[in-house]
Formats: sequence, C-alpha cells, structure tokens
Amino acid sequence: MNRRIRRIELRLTEAEADFIKRKSQGYRSVSQYLRNAVAEFSDTDARRKLELINELGQFYREYHNELFHLSANLNQVVKRANELAVAGLLSKAYLEKTVIPAVQSIEGKVSAIRSALLDVTKQAVTLRKG
Repeated sequence: MNRRIRRIELRLTEAEADFIKRKSQGYRSVSQYLRNAVAEFSDTDARRKLELINELGQFYREYHNELFHLSANLNQVVKRANELAVAGLLSKAYLEKTVIPAVQSIEGKVSAIRSALLDVTKQAVTLRKG
C-alpha cells in the first residue's frame, strides 16, 4: 500500500484558501480534491472536453441573438401573410416572391446553425466514448 507521506507547500491568499475549501466540501479532504483536480486538468481528453464546453457556450451566446431575430422576422412574415390572406389580398405572386423566399432564407440560416452545433456535439461525444 502506498502511503501518502510527501507534502507540497502551497502559498495562497485568504480568498484562494476559502475558495478551495468551499470547492472541496464534497470530497473527503482538500488533498483529495486537489489530487482529483490536477488529474482531471492534466488529462488531455478532459481539457478538450472543457474546450468544447467553452466552444458550445460561445456558440450559444453567438447565435442566441441571431435566432431570436430570425424567429421575430419569420413571425412577422407569417403574420403579414395571414393578414393579407384574410383580407383577400394575398396573391400567388406575393406568396412566391416574398413569403416563400423569406421563409427559405430563415430555414437555411437555422439549418446552418444546427449543423454547426451538431459538429461540435459530435466532437464532444467522440471524446466521451474515447
């Protein structure tokens, strides 16, 4: 049995020490927490998973506003088409030249976003299985 007899001195501020103590509450000891943290951080797959999590977060932040605007635009197009249809003013030409191209444009952008998300998600799943 390997006994843990070696010590490493680590200088911390009071805030850093308090932070580590709070984070280590779910572990048997601060030492166990630090050993696990170092092992996980040193693991290249774990680091890549963290990078992918950060990429996903960035992805969601980046496209959140764009998706919101696309949804609002689509809602406006469909609402206007409905208003015109109810009033008997929606011609086939308007539908073909305005409504359908707008909806197709939005559909294309949403598909591109979903494809990019799928690529990042596949990378994360591949790392998890490996």
